[in-house]
Amino acid sequence: MFLDKLDSKAIKSLLIEDNVCTIVFNSSEKEYKYNVIDKEFSNTINACLLNKNSIGKLINESIKSNLIVELNTTTI
Repeated sequence: MFLDKLDSKAIKSLLIEDNVCTIVFNSSEKEYKYNVIDKEFSNTINACLLNKNSIGKLINESIKSNLIVELNTTTI
């Protein structure tokens, strides 16, 4: 699932694919990758958008609650 053109001050785009969520925040062009722990995360995203709730708030709460966990993608 790829989402862009979001009505969000925080999130530029979001891609969920194979239990990996890739987020680009409006503050930079860098991609941040997260392991999706919550099996219902895609449904939660869809419900958030349908109800016109804040996607940035949902992502922030999901990170704090460890529903999505940042992957270490740094290479040497």
